[in-house]
Amino acid sequence: MKIKTLIFFLSLPFLIFSLEKETPPDLSKKPATIKVLIAEDSEGILLEVRGPYRVFNPENEKRESSGSRGKRYYCYPHSDGIKWGENFLGIHQLQIVPTSHNTTILVDGRQYRGSIEVYHLNGKLKIVNEVDVENFIKATLTETLNATYTPNVMDAIAIIARTDAYYKALMNYDAFYHVKASDVSYHGVGLTLQNLDIDQAVDKTRHLVMTYEEQPFPAAWTENSGGKTANYASIYRKNTPTPAGVEAPFAQKIREDSQWSFTINTQELAKVVKTNRVTGIDLFVDRDSGRVYATRLHDGSHQESVHFETLQQALGPDKLKSNDFSVSLKGNVALFEGHGEGTGVGLCLYSAQILSEKGQQAPQILETFFPGAKVEKMRSYPEAIVTARSASFVSPKQKQAQKKKYRLLHK
Repeated sequence: MKIKTLIFFLSLPFLIFSLEKETPPDLSKKPATIKVLIAEDSEGILLEVRGPYRVFNPENEKRESSGSRGKRYYCYPHSDGIKWGENFLGIHQLQIVPTSHNTTILVDGRQYRGSIEVYHLNGKLKIVNEVDVENFIKATLTETLNATYTPNVMDAIAIIARTDAYYKALMNYDAFYHVKASDVSYHGVGLTLQNLDIDQAVDKTRHLVMTYEEQPFPAAWTENSGGKTANYASIYRKNTPTPAGVEAPFAQKIREDSQWSFTINTQELAKVVKTNRVTGIDLFVDRDSGRVYATRLHDGSHQESVHFETLQQALGPDKLKSNDFSVSLKGNVALFEGHGEGTGVGLCLYSAQILSEKGQQAPQILETFFPGAKVEKMRSYPEAIVTARSASFVSPKQKQAQKKKYRLLHK
């Protein structure tokens, strides 16, 4: 009897995780997708469809063409519309939609799932891939996750990535694309890009997202917080509700071991803001976490503000490892000294790994680093999310039906 009781309590976290929402999903609704801008200002693309498909005009949803065996032609804009094998006269946008689950689309030899939208703007093409979020996060995590973690941590990362994707899609719901491929390291869904650990984590947590104040929110992780995490909104300057930062005792214990420093000539630093010299540097610091969210560089007569991630990209993440740093100028040399790795926002991977090794499951780990957030199953985007606060998302259909004005997610 004691053994059975022990097994039940050990299994409880798994039950909570897998049965977060017992209500069966409404399969009649379209699964959550995200629109990714994969090419812009293009003279033309080699567009190939392998399998049956249909071509629509997104402007009026009229079917313009179809095929049962696929198609491979150069797609380019011209003064009267778009040509892709056949001429689509008077049409400046096309949507190629697979009609079979096995259909794949290649753009310049790169494979994509979902539909492809072609926009003819000012004599150039913009190409958008609308892909289901599950395949999207598999592809982007494969590109951005540089280490392997325990299955529980991988599950937590998958939920964070999905939450962030839902937020971006909802925030930009009325735009013709939600994210740029170059900003999220998205390079399609070819078989050569697969990572089994990531695929398993995404499949295991399928459609699970976090909500805060009843809506998905911008979420992230950091490699090593150095002892304390920061609120997403305070670092990225977003006017949207997000969970508060927390203390990270495990990372705090090795804070001094995570110390780093580097020097750079001020003339090299000046190139970041395209000036001749740097005479001073101010740091904009989040009061709660002590983390830098932006810098201001002076050249003696002018000043330029630079967000941390822009500065990190310019100097290199192998040098400016985190935003938990200080900087001093001595002559023509700038000395940067800091701790940890990453932006310090959201999940601290170093701490999460230890919590996982101590037996914590993904929901418990997420609860630690995202206080006040809930894990729930969300297969499709909701018709509307209206909270007690002013920030909310309302779909166009719902807005028209209710004839009320709601402020969209920080718009």
